[in-house]
Parts: sequence; C-alpha cells; structure tokens
Amino acid sequence: MKNLKLVLVLMFLLVFAACSSDEDDACVTAFDCPNGFLCIDSVCRAPSAETENDPSETDGDLDDTSDLPEQNDAPEGELPDDSVLPSENDVDAEVPDDVISCPNACSGFGDCDFTTGKCTCKENHNGEDCSECKEGYHLEAEGDDEDGNPDIRSCVVNLTCNPNPCNNSGCREEGDTVKCTCSTSTHSAGRWCEGCVEGYLKSNSDGKCKPDCTNMTCTAPKVCGIDYTTNEAGCNQCDEYYSGADCKSCDVAHFCGEHAVSCVVENGTEKCGCENGFVSNNNVCVKECNAKRCFKEYSCSNLLGSTTTIAGHCNFSTCECEQGWLTNGLGESVVCSLSDIPNNVMCTVCDVDNPPANLSTPGCTATCPSGFCDDSLLGLYGACYTEPGTHKLACQCSLLMTMSGSKYYDENPTGMCE
Repeated sequence: MKNLKLVLVLMFLLVFAACSSDEDDACVTAFDCPNGFLCIDSVCRAPSAETENDPSETDGDLDDTSDLPEQNDAPEGELPDDSVLPSENDVDAEVPDDVISCPNACSGFGDCDFTTGKCTCKENHNGEDCSECKEGYHLEAEGDDEDGNPDIRSCVVNLTCNPNPCNNSGCREEGDTVKCTCSTSTHSAGRWCEGCVEGYLKSNSDGKCKPDCTNMTCTAPKVCGIDYTTNEAGCNQCDEYYSGADCKSCDVAHFCGEHAVSCVVENGTEKCGCENGFVSNNNVCVKECNAKRCFKEYSCSNLLGSTTTIAGHCNFSTCECEQGWLTNGLGESVVCSLSDIPNNVMCTVCDVDNPPANLSTPGCTATCPSGFCDDSLLGLYGACYTEPGTHKLACQCSLLMTMSGSKYYDENPTGMCE
C-alpha cells in the first residue's frame, strides 16, 4: 500500500513538472515573459547574477555592444573624438564627465570655458551669464534697433541729445537712449535719420537727400539716370534714339531712312543730312532736283531785306511738277518781291485742263476781276476759279452767300454771290 502511494506521488510530480516546462517554453522574446524575466532558449527564466554580467547569457535578439569603446576612453583631460557638446535640452545625449556647462549658455554674448564653466563676455556685456551691460551701456528695447542688427538685442552705449546723434534732426531723451524725429524738409529717414525717404537718394558729395528718377522730370530727348559715383539722379542720359554730348546726335536709320548720312537735333527738331544727289524733304532724303526745274519752297528777299517764301509743287522722286501743276513754260523770269526767280522752275501754275485733286471742283484758283463775285477785294463773298475744260472764270460762293444769275464771268460779271 505504501508503494502504491509513492508511485502516485511521483506521477503527480512528473505531470506538474511537465506542465511547468510547457509554460516556460512559451516565449519568443522577453515580452512574452513575466516582468523581470528573460527569454533564454525559448524559456522564461529569472535573471541571475551570472546572466546579468555575462553578455553570452542574454537574449540573442539584443545588440552586442561589448566591442564598442566607451565615451570616456579618451585620455584624461581631453574631450572625446566627437567633441560636439550636447545641448542642455538634449535629454538623450550623454555629457562627458569632464565637461562643465556655463550658466544660460552665456546668453549668446560670451564664450564658454567648458573646463571651468565660466563665461568670457563679449564687448559691452557683463555678469556671470553675460546678460548684463557694462557701465555706460544699456540693453536695446524690444523692437528698437539701435545698433543696426535687428536680429539680436545687445548692449549699446548710453546716449543724450547733446551732442545730437540724429543727424541734425529732432531729438528727445528716453531713459538711457534718445528718439529721433526726422525732418520732412530734408527728406531724411531711419532710426538715426541717417537715410532718405522713398524717392530720394543720399548724395555722396554733400550727404543730402536728393530726388531720384521717380521724382525728376527731364526734357526729351534726355532721360534720367543715376550717377553711381555721386549717388545722385540727373538728366544725364539720352533716350533710345539719341546719343552724344547733350543728346544732340540722333539715330540716322530711325529718323532719316535711306540715303541719309547724318542726323542732328537743332532747336528740338531732328535734321537729316543726305548723301550727294539727295536733299531732305520732311526728313526724307529724296533726289536733288535741279533748282532751275522745280522746288517745294523757294525763298527770296527784296531790297528792304524782308523774305518771301513761295510754295512749289515739285515731285522729288521724278524732279518733275506734281500732277495738276505746271511751270509758266514761257522761259521768263517770275518775280519774287523785287528779285527774280530763275525761269521755268516754279510748278505753281494750276493746270486748268487737269487740275490737282484738291481743286478738281470747281477748278484752278484764279484772280477775280474787279467786282466779280461781288467782292473781289476781300473775297468774303466768294472766290474765282477757272473751270476745267472751259477756261472760264466762275465764282465759288462762301457758305454765307448764295449764287444768283449766271455764274460765268463772260456772261454776267456782277452780282454773282449775294
């Protein structure tokens, strides 16, 4: 009976051991084990002193870092090779044991000695963390850029209005500094009135603010430009088609066209010079017509010095009279005031059989006989014309007059326009 009990106890222990073994085998990683247990050979085991210190007994999934050098392996007193220091906010970084940080990182106004943890402050700054100003200096107010560096507030020298730091503009004292009120009459601007308002440039010659090209008007063909030596604007450049001293030269191709050799500005007007055999007609170089044949204009002076200009009707492309116009054809001189014009040159005689287009109705202008059109002296009632093909004088009444009676002179010499 005792033997039977012993056999039953042994069988129970074997079953219990098998069940315990099945539970321990149910791990893949340490996350499958109770807290503090390790998964070793797929079995959850409590860590022992040997497994904690022996890397070979740890989970095979963990990284083997036994061959990596420690950060403090560097010789004593020297920083590790990667000597970039971690920031104070970098909680994950490890600070070498021999590095001492400075208070407030020296506020950005000093250099830190990491062996002593003390700041060496830059000029004008003071205090353990360099956040204070030396005597005679003050910290810039927020948004008040006194030193020309808007990104950093730093210690700047104390100022008063005597002497005036505002470049001869208005000045008032505020605490350890001053405020400037720039003069509108001088067009100055800036924290210290050292610059110029928009539309003005500071001259290098006298330091005054002078108008730039947006505020300057130039007389053509001159245009405004900046002299970068003096930093002043002026009408010192020429428009696109002009050049030379005082912009007196003009572009030949643009203004004169073919057969031109020069272009100059005279009294504000472009004048074209033409090659031999050509003359300028309204700034177009055309054939030069023989002065004894025809002309566009002809001027002559009388004995008293006064000048008379006669308009001709010469076609410069052919050097012949324009359609509807003739020379006198008589080989006689035509009188211009008290001097003579050469023979046969005027092209001022209207062709009564084929008048110019603008005179085709009623015809060529003629001189009215005395009393013809009822006002031959002033021409207020009408004008006389020679009708095409008839060679008869007729009246062209003014808008205020009406025609009465026969219109031909040889039939009714009076009472034409009433």
